[in-house]
Order: sequence, then C-alpha cells, then structure tokens
Amino acid sequence: MAFTLKSHPGRNYIPFMNAFGLKKVTQVVKLLLVMLLVFLPIGTAGLIRDAGKIHAAAVTEAMAELARYGIQHPETEIRSLAVVDYSLPSFMKRMTVIDLRSGRSTSLRVAHGKKSGEQYAEHFSNVPESNMSSLGLFRVTRAYHGDHGLALRLDGLDSLRNANADTRDIVVHSADYVSIPYILLNLLTGNGPRIGRSNGCFVVARCDIAPVADKLARGGFIYAWKGGATKPEKP
Repeated sequence: MAFTLKSHPGRNYIPFMNAFGLKKVTQVVKLLLVMLLVFLPIGTAGLIRDAGKIHAAAVTEAMAELARYGIQHPETEIRSLAVVDYSLPSFMKRMTVIDLRSGRSTSLRVAHGKKSGEQYAEHFSNVPESNMSSLGLFRVTRAYHGDHGLALRLDGLDSLRNANADTRDIVVHSADYVSIPYILLNLLTGNGPRIGRSNGCFVVARCDIAPVADKLARGGFIYAWKGGATKPEKP
C-alpha cells in the first residue's frame, strides 16, 4: 500500500508523528535537560577538586628506574621527576611532578597519543609515525619555544620502549584540548569524559606548561607507567 502525506491548508505538520508520541519525546528531552543541568555542575566540581592520586606502584617503579640511571650516570644532575600513570583515564590528573629535594609534588592532566586509545592509554610504541605514547624513563634535555609555544625536549633512555623519542619529536608541550571544558564537550558529544589526544607527546594544559617547565627544565626526568595496582595513592 502506498503511503501519501495529507496536505491541509494552514496546517504544516506530518500526521504520523503522533504515532511516535511527540508529547512523550518532548518530556524525555526536558528530563534529559534537567539531568544535564543537575549533573553537569557536579561533574565540573569533581574535576576541579581532583587532587591527582596516582598509583604508589608507579612512583616506586619510577624512583627505582631513576636511581638505577643515577648510579650509571653519577655526573647527571637529578632534581625532579614527573610520574605519568597511564592506568588512569585521561580526565584525571595522572601526572605528578615531584621535587626530589623538598619532596613536594603537584598533579596535573596529561594527554596520551591518539593511537594509544580513547579515554585510556592501552597501546604503546617506540615506532616513528605510530602516534602512540611511549613508556619508560625520559630525561628532559632543555626548554625551547616551538609551534606550541614553551615546550621541553626529551631524550628517551629505554632502548626498547622510548629510544626514538627525539626522532619522533616526542616533547612536553601544551594545548587547549587539555582542559575541563574539553572534557565536558567530549562528554556532551558522546565521546566520553576525556581530554584531547596528541601524536605521542606529553601534552598538558596551557596554564600548566610554565610551572612544569620551571620544575623539569633543569635536572628533570619523566617516567611513563602502565600497571595494574588497585589503590592509587599520592606520593
């Protein structure tokens, strides 16, 4: 049977829309909007209050690797260490920068490579053009200004996991996509509560790059970790 839309003078609507319960659809939309207005501020507040708790195992392993490197290279100045816990989702503050002299630490958000995963970093590579993050110990060689503004050059110290960091141009830089508004935008568009992703670089928020550079530019190291500890703790 052929279906024909009826035309009525002065009435511009499709009769069969009532079959879908237009009134019910409107009610559902209103309910979703109310839920959005209620939960969005709660989610935002939670992101703001994030204290940055990484796994203790990540810090322990990072310290051990750094100590081993220090023994092999006693001439190297070691002042600070940033531990990146890739077992945590990207919307959390999963980079903790530790001043090894005072013991003080600060935590912040950091992006992973776009081919490493979506909300979580699941895959890692040392291969050029892989667009994945790398694991292991990195040494910060210098600060510089490039396409992304202030940034930090890195030297990969693990021959199997990150030795191509310089060849791959893996650095620490900043971007707008590491921010709470970007997390909420991804949530609202169905991409999950996550920050943006990089081509493999350690990318931090615009407001964080200056203090990070200040702490890591001289005698700084980064350790990227992916493990399975169950209870995150602040170092």
